[in-house]
Amino acid sequence: MNVNNKDLVDEINVAAYFISEDNNPYDVLCWYLAERLLTYENKGDTPPKEHVKQKAAQIFFEECPYDVLVYRIAQLDILMKYNLYDTRLMKESKC
Repeated sequence: MNVNNKDLVDEINVAAYFISEDNNPYDVLCWYLAERLLTYENKGDTPPKEHVKQKAAQIFFEECPYDVLVYRIAQLDILMKYNLYDTRLMKESKC
């Protein structure tokens, strides 16, 4: 499937809106982001729960803003939906 950047950004924004509507606690968003990041790094393969736990703790203590967590979760969901795996998106900085 061929999608352009504007369509991806629009879809990510919509997904972020719906994630934010769930009003998940901060620690739950950290867990969700950890799952997505590790799954993305593994090109769709589910990571071991212990790895998710460690990554979630790391994200939690980075104290990223709530809206950044929401957006990153949405971003990774949409990128994986279209099988768009790019290691340049994986950065070691905050979230």
